[in-house]
Amino acid sequence: MRARIVGVAIAAVVLAVVDAPSVRAAPPAFDAGSGLPTVGNFSPVTLNGSDQLTSASIAPFAITDDSGALAGWHVTLLVPNFQNGTGPDCAVGATGSIAGANLSMGAPVVSAADAQTSMTGVTATAFRDFTTARTIVAAAVGDGAGTYDVAPSMLQLIVPADVASGAYCSQATIAITSGP
Repeated sequence: MRARIVGVAIAAVVLAVVDAPSVRAAPPAFDAGSGLPTVGNFSPVTLNGSDQLTSASIAPFAITDDSGALAGWHVTLLVPNFQNGTGPDCAVGATGSIAGANLSMGAPVVSAADAQTSMTGVTATAFRDFTTARTIVAAAVGDGAGTYDVAPSMLQLIVPADVASGAYCSQATIAITSGP
């Protein structure tokens, strides 16, 4: 009787291993444990008849690609025009706007988070005008495996001298996508 139970237990273990679904690594993603990219508030400005410069920061974040696919990835930033209305994007009842083309950001600083991560094929780019999604960090096809720490540069916004006073906002989107 005892030998029979041992044989059944072994068969059950083998069956469980054979029937278990294969585990695939996750596609490239922001590493929530390291903090997600979030855009802070811009510093207030006082209108005085001249263009004014204000800035905001994006929280540092990490990117992890342990998919094994080496398909590359890219991080984009999109910031539509700033408006003085209400709602999540301040568009409801807006009477004024500040062109998103007035927004700029230097290239983020990207570094390998560990000794197994290579910087080969990983680039960061500066842009002006984020009203169209812009790739600020990218990994080329064949590269990008591992974990990367990203320290974004400050966002700088020129507030035109002729803008109406008030509170303006926009809804920024930072996304990561697999592929070149």
